[in-house]
Amino acid sequence: MRCTLTRRFMILCLLAGMGLELAGCGQGGPLSDAGANVASAPEQSQYLDLSALSGESGAEEGWNSYNSYTLSYGTFSTQMVPLRANLRMLETACVKAEYPRGAMRLTEMLVEKYQYITAGTPVARVSMEIDQVDLQELERKLLRLEQRYLAEQEAFLEAQEKREAAFAPWPPQRTIDEIRYRQAQLDFDRTAAGYERQMEDLREQIEELGRLAGMTEILAREDGFVLEVSALQRGQKLENGTVLLRLAPADRICLEFADSLQHYGFGNRVTLLAGETRVAQSYDAWVTSAVGKVLSSQWDPGVSRLEGVYDIAELVGNGPFNVTGETNVMENVLLVPTEAVTAEKQKYYVTVLGEGGSMTKTQFIPGGSNGQYYWVFDGLEEGTRIVVP
Repeated sequence: MRCTLTRRFMILCLLAGMGLELAGCGQGGPLSDAGANVASAPEQSQYLDLSALSGESGAEEGWNSYNSYTLSYGTFSTQMVPLRANLRMLETACVKAEYPRGAMRLTEMLVEKYQYITAGTPVARVSMEIDQVDLQELERKLLRLEQRYLAEQEAFLEAQEKREAAFAPWPPQRTIDEIRYRQAQLDFDRTAAGYERQMEDLREQIEELGRLAGMTEILAREDGFVLEVSALQRGQKLENGTVLLRLAPADRICLEFADSLQHYGFGNRVTLLAGETRVAQSYDAWVTSAVGKVLSSQWDPGVSRLEGVYDIAELVGNGPFNVTGETNVMENVLLVPTEAVTAEKQKYYVTVLGEGGSMTKTQFIPGGSNGQYYWVFDGLEEGTRIVVP
């Protein structure tokens, strides 16, 4: 019994001691954590000092660090290499037999396939068959219209004379008569204008029939290169709109070459050699478009295009065409390091640093590249800060 009481007393003492320890771990107790400096996960801003983003260039310190570069003007140079250019026909046009009345028959085709022609060149001889009944009917219609117009004009003048004679001597009635007089004049002016329009239209139709009756040739409307001549027979009747030939207009034929901005840029002056090496004809030329820079929606952004002091007619059929140039040096152009540029489907981007460390993906148009820098044609300004990986 005594041993049992002793054990119970020891257990009670042990439990009392544990209670004191638990109380000490609570708030306000002797082992409380109140006022202690407990470490917690820091915010990213503690590692990224945004105020450090100042200066010309260099590495930005801190969390997720990167390099930055401030755009400035400098000298750009690149070594040009010989490239092969090709003639490209951007669109074609058709020369047609067009006439509003009568019938047309082909007498003779005057041009051949691959021939270069100029505006006003006869491409076909034709004969017109004009129905004289149509011409006579138009003339009679015009005569009847002129007679009606003269009759209405005489009736109007007579009515106006009567209105003038009927003006009342006392002011109120005279004012009303004058208003009616002016209104009648306005009404007749509108009627007369309608008659004159109809008569002018008939005169034009009669004149057109007379011109068609004397028509013997169909002329080209623009310079160009004949691509195809329709297979038509002499004496064949030509319906209105019949295509006689297909033409590549001279102003829609161009020289272009594939380039990846590594050699030639917008505005570069080059030498164009047309023909075989021993007998090649030399022309001065310049680049009018470049990869990534499209001046017209019809231009392929994957090629560069040339213009020069030559007539396109001199080049057609006189290939091959080689483009050469010396080292190209451009002063005072905005430069972007190539490692800062990403290219996506012929579009070029950089990441621009803004205030507060913001980053914006920005597209720009390069004028050329030498492997180390792009020079900026449009889209970026001096002083812009960009990210360099």
